[in-house]
Amino acid sequence: MTRQVSMRPGRATDISMVLPGSWANVPVGDEANADRIIAALVSRQVGRSDRLARVRRESKEQLKDVVARARAAGVFQVALSLEILPGIPFPAAMFLDFRPWAGDMPEPADRAGRLLEMLPTAEILDLDAGVTARVWRQVTITPGEESIPDTKLEYLLPTADGDQLLHIVADAPVECDPEMIVALFDAMVDSIRWREPIGPADGIR
Repeated sequence: MTRQVSMRPGRATDISMVLPGSWANVPVGDEANADRIIAALVSRQVGRSDRLARVRRESKEQLKDVVARARAAGVFQVALSLEILPGIPFPAAMFLDFRPWAGDMPEPADRAGRLLEMLPTAEILDLDAGVTARVWRQVTITPGEESIPDTKLEYLLPTADGDQLLHIVADAPVECDPEMIVALFDAMVDSIRWREPIGPADGIR
């Protein structure tokens, strides 16, 4: 299951992206709307049973903290996932913000080289979304009693008019083949399109 969502970064154009599974698309700049979307996500994934009230409350506070820290860091959009298919967990998050070019804006033919200057260990991808630099690594984290792998990715790609860069950081703390996770996020980034605003940005469905 996939769906196309619209993100409103406060520019002249919107960003659309195809997200798989059950994702919440959280507009960081609208705190009230972000809280509503988080509450809907938690209720849908955790359930409404009274005995799960504490779990719902703690989950909401954790996700609100993630969004608050993203807001403080200048992120304009957060996408959150708890499962990739019904009953198949896939905790993941994406954070989107804008970054300036290092130096003057390069000509289109020089963008790949400039991206490598900014991310020297990156792989350059020739995507439908445009030339894109991507780095990834897998680390081990211990959020509770057990350690789990955490696949971390970072992308840089020029905006529609090329005057700055869309910066995406993704995080998937889940036991899964990291190459499959990278391929999934590559496909999501490749689905990015720039378009004129046509309505309100999407949240959760």
